[in-house]
Amino acid sequence: MSYYAVLTFVVTSVFAYLVGNRKGRLDSQQSQAVAERERTLRKEERAGRTRAEKRLRELTSQSPGAALKEGPTVYPLKPIGILESCFRQRNGTPRQPLLVPAAKARLKLRPGIPHACLEGLQGYSHCWIIYIFHRNTDLQDLWRGDDRGLKAKVQVPKLNGQRVGVFATRTPHRPNPVGLSVAAIDSVDIDTVVFRGADVVDGTPVLDIKPYIPYVDGGVRATAPEWVKDDNESSVLHIADVRLADGVSATLQQRWQESLTDKATRPLCDNAAEFTELLVQVLSRDIRSLHQRLQHVNAVPRHVNHRGGNDPHVSQYRVMLDGMDVLYNFDESGSIEVVDVDIDRLYGETNS
Repeated sequence: MSYYAVLTFVVTSVFAYLVGNRKGRLDSQQSQAVAERERTLRKEERAGRTRAEKRLRELTSQSPGAALKEGPTVYPLKPIGILESCFRQRNGTPRQPLLVPAAKARLKLRPGIPHACLEGLQGYSHCWIIYIFHRNTDLQDLWRGDDRGLKAKVQVPKLNGQRVGVFATRTPHRPNPVGLSVAAIDSVDIDTVVFRGADVVDGTPVLDIKPYIPYVDGGVRATAPEWVKDDNESSVLHIADVRLADGVSATLQQRWQESLTDKATRPLCDNAAEFTELLVQVLSRDIRSLHQRLQHVNAVPRHVNHRGGNDPHVSQYRVMLDGMDVLYNFDESGSIEVVDVDIDRLYGETNS
C-alpha cells in the first residue's frame, strides 16, 4: 500500500470518527432536551392538577352547609346528548319505566364524546338513564336559588290525589329535577343507542347512562308500600278494554305512510303495526291527569263529530305519540275507543 493510500485511509477514518462523535453528541443533546421537556410538561401538569384540586376544595368545602345557604351550586355537568322519544308531550308519557315495552327512544352522543365510550354496552340487556326533567312547569322556580315554591308533598295518581312526600315518590317535581329510568337496550351503533321501554319525553337532556347489573340492581329483597305494587287489574289506573273504532286501522295505515315523507314527524316506530302496539300499551293505563280523572272533565273535541261526541257518559281526549295525533273516547265503564288518527301537524310546525 502506498504512502498516499495509507494517508487517505487515516484521514478518512479520523473524519468519520469526528463526524460520528459529533452526531452522537447531538443525539445525546436532543435526547436530553426531549427528556427535559417531558419533565417540564409533567411538572406543569401536576401543578395544574394541584391548582384545580385546590379550587375544587375551595368550592365544595368552604364551610359545612355554606353551599346550601348561598344559592345554586354549579358542578361540571353537561348532557352527553339529547334523547329522541316517541313521547312528544308529557301527557301520554308513562309514569314508570318498562310499562310500555313498545316505546322507542334514541340517544346520539353529542360532538366531543368519543364513540368508544359505547364500546361494550351492547353486552348488556338494560341500562340506567340519568337525565334532567327539562319540561317541568316549575323549573324556573329552581333558578331563583331559594326554596320558595318547593313542594314537600305531591298528589299521587294511584291514591286518587292523596298527598305523599316528594322523596317517597318518583314525581318529576323535585328539589333537583333529575330523573332516573331503566330501559332495555335495543341496539348500539357507533355513536347512537336505541332504547325500548323508556318513560322519557322527547328532547330530554341526558346526563349519563350506566349499565344495569342484575345481581346488584335487582338482587335485593326490596319492599314497597302497597300502593306502588304492580299495575295489575285491581289498579285504579288499569284500563281493561282498548280498541280501535271501525275504519281507524285503515286511517292509521294511511297516515303512517304520509308521515314517512314528513321530515318533521320523525317516527321512531318501524311501521303502522308497531305504532298500534305502542298506542294500545300507552292507553292500557289511564294517562289522564288526576283532575281529568276525578272530575271527568271533557277534553275539547276536534273538528270532526265522532261517535259519542255529545254523549254525557263519554269524554273525549287526545294524545300525541310518535308524530301522530290520536283522538280517543273514554266511557264510564272504563273502556277506551280510538276514533281518529292524524299526523301531528302542530309538532311539525313547532320543531321545524
